[in-house]
Amino acid sequence: MPSRFRVRYIFRPLVKLIARGANKIGLSPNMVTCLMLVFACMSFMFLVIFTNYLLFSIFVFCTGIFDGVDGALARMTGKATKKGAFFDSTMDRVSEFVIFFALLLHFWNFLFLGIDMKLFVFILFLGSIMISYSRARIENFSDGDFDIGLMARSERLFYLVITSLISFFFGYFEFFVFIFMWLVILTAFYRFINFKRILKSMTN
Repeated sequence: MPSRFRVRYIFRPLVKLIARGANKIGLSPNMVTCLMLVFACMSFMFLVIFTNYLLFSIFVFCTGIFDGVDGALARMTGKATKKGAFFDSTMDRVSEFVIFFALLLHFWNFLFLGIDMKLFVFILFLGSIMISYSRARIENFSDGDFDIGLMARSERLFYLVITSLISFFFGYFEFFVFIFMWLVILTAFYRFINFKRILKSMTN
């Protein structure tokens, strides 16, 4: 069973509104996917070059919103294809890499609790990959929606949006990233344990 709490449910009306607008101006789903990647690159620039948490937050938010717009537009226009879904999934991973690479460069010379922040960001990125990869693999073996656990892709992006916005006014961004790392690790383990149980029940 998929998790009941998902950020995408909250922003679904906004996603559909933007999808309708994109359709009116003639954008294709793949073009929207490319826009999503552009927003991720903009977030990279504002964090690494300008160290502006506010603009970083805004463009990460846009990345997350447009991640849903491409799929909504594809369904709205009847252009949903396996090729498009593959392209979307690939660009999702690329955009996430861009954002986490921005965090890595931003914290290049930071220590937290006496530990190099680069290690935390690396573990965070590895955990994020495993969350997405484990779902993709289990869906090869069983039908259903296996979007379980707290920190799915939309929630990871939304966490960065909220915490970077808070950090713009009050600081403590390295603390929020440290907490983020543990939330992602726990989600990855939660999925692993549950998917292992599902596979075990399939073989019995």
